[in-house]
Amino acid sequence: LEEVEISYCACTPAPIHLMECGLFACSPVAPTLAVDLCVLEFMRRLFVRLTPNTTAWCEALESFLDAQGYQLKSKVCCI
Repeated sequence: LEEVEISYCACTPAPIHLMECGLFACSPVAPTLAVDLCVLEFMRRLFVRLTPNTTAWCEALESFLDAQGYQLKSKVCCI
């Protein structure tokens, strides 16, 4: 969690200004909480792949990081 103070004027509502900053307001009027759009994208990717095992979580994380420009060096482990 990070506290951010944002100044805005009446000409642009706070939720619009937050969206321009890459944040999704949790209230349409006078929001006090916002979620980073990257976190929402990660959750979307997770729920698309959600199954009752850790493979889905790992694949969603790898897909999310790949879309952000990161590359993971995956290794297959045989136990």
